[in-house]
Amino acid sequence: MATDVEILVKLDETPKDQAAFGQSLDMKWMVKFLEANDTSSEFVLYAGLNDVFLHSILVPNSLLSPPDEEDVMSWSANPFDLWTYSEGGNPTRRVLCPPLHSCRSRTLEQGEQFVFGRTFDGALGSRTYYELSQPFAQISDLHFQPERKAYCSLDEQGDVANLVTISEHKLSSRRAPGHAVVANRACLDEYLRVRDSSIVRLFDVVRVNEAFFGWNDSPRARHGAGTSIVYDLHLEAGKASYARGFQVVRRREARPEAKEFASFIANDWKNKVVREISCAPGKTSNYFTKSDLPFELSPAFFRPEVLSKYKADKEKYRMTDRSISCRGAWALETYDINPAGQVHTYLVYLRNLPYQEQLHWKSYNEAPKGTISARAYASDFKGEWHEEYDPLPSLKDVLAELQAESCPWWRSKGEALFERSHYPITESPDEWADELMALDQLLVEGLEVKWLRNKATELKRKVDVKLGSIKLIEECLIGIGFEEPSAREAVHPIAEVHGLRSKLKGHAHGAEAVEIRRAALAKHGSLRAHFRDLVGKCNEAVRLIRKNLR
Repeated sequence: MATDVEILVKLDETPKDQAAFGQSLDMKWMVKFLEANDTSSEFVLYAGLNDVFLHSILVPNSLLSPPDEEDVMSWSANPFDLWTYSEGGNPTRRVLCPPLHSCRSRTLEQGEQFVFGRTFDGALGSRTYYELSQPFAQISDLHFQPERKAYCSLDEQGDVANLVTISEHKLSSRRAPGHAVVANRACLDEYLRVRDSSIVRLFDVVRVNEAFFGWNDSPRARHGAGTSIVYDLHLEAGKASYARGFQVVRRREARPEAKEFASFIANDWKNKVVREISCAPGKTSNYFTKSDLPFELSPAFFRPEVLSKYKADKEKYRMTDRSISCRGAWALETYDINPAGQVHTYLVYLRNLPYQEQLHWKSYNEAPKGTISARAYASDFKGEWHEEYDPLPSLKDVLAELQAESCPWWRSKGEALFERSHYPITESPDEWADELMALDQLLVEGLEVKWLRNKATELKRKVDVKLGSIKLIEECLIGIGFEEPSAREAVHPIAEVHGLRSKLKGHAHGAEAVEIRRAALAKHGSLRAHFRDLVGKCNEAVRLIRKNLR
């Protein structure tokens, strides 16, 4: 289905059939387009085509009740009217002039144009480009993305949405392309609401054929006086016509959408039953309300795969060991994992997710296989710190301390690496391999090879130039008095992480990878347990090295 801009570009073409051309001279096709576009989800703010020119100005409602038609009909404006200054006969006193200062309309002078055309002769390729009004862009949280040729924002799912697009169009009747700027109408209406304003869309449309050689002095006829579209039409039968006028576009009232809420199998511990409960407001209650409704903090349980979506897209989602957030869109305040390996959170927090996100969680919902984690019980219900040792947060803590104290032998390669390192949740070998790689990037890639080589040399160790960071730590420990077996044992967990990353990510489907996984499962019972055990040993290793290597 053709977009409004595509329809306008098609209307811009002069009909080749003489009868169709003659019918088009009354310009009713343009009026119909303006009326239709006013009800569309995409509003044409600007169009500079062959025969069609549209240009939008934001004007306070107080100046349009009703508009001074004669004043507005005197308009002279285009998007290339920019901020400038005037010396006013005195070169030492420059006066700043806004874009609409000479538009010949008192009404429009008090407005604000939406689109600014700029030209830069030093540009490679096209020298002309278009910018948005900064108040509109900033209030609407719009950001220009060159690869999309659009001003964008994030939708409720955290995805990038094109809200104002800039398009280029080849025109059959001239070499230079035409351009159009189209805004999402809902975004535009919200801006009109905030500014208590409406849009005055100026238009100038021409239609001529090959028999036309110049305009005569016949008078123009005023059409639409007292309506939202007012224009003067100059008609030369069978040859040419032009229409020049304006359209007042009022804000459309937003229709409130009823928010939907999903239901989840949850532990209604208030009524001592497991059942399906809606997370909608009014379907649960708090501790202070006397009712038979389940508590808002009724926990719902999910298969661990529910988190895979968030772990797979680290650019879009930020995960900690207790919370998940989606860039600029939503956040799940808390979740945890119980001893049975189930992810769990509470109905009150599921309620705050967008409905589509609720459906994602619902697809992994299942009956509880146990209770909530001890950590969740301590922090969420008792208001206490949970002091049970957890190796991954402990490892991150000591690495953060090394970074803060400017440790010479380890430096973080980026704060994001702390956030990207998690326990594997499922028994997926790919997830396990990914988390080992993330751990390696956090821990091993931070080791400073140059410093370690110089330190080993300073400690009278003969080091091969090919030795890597882990082996150099071992040499440093020997240099400060460790027995060789003890030094090797001290760095072994770190070496194991690096080795597993190489083997599992480099040969993920090889026989060796399968054998490594089989051995991990045989010894630890699960890939998550293996990972936790390995992280614990790495934590001990880092703390040992920190204590001895300075």
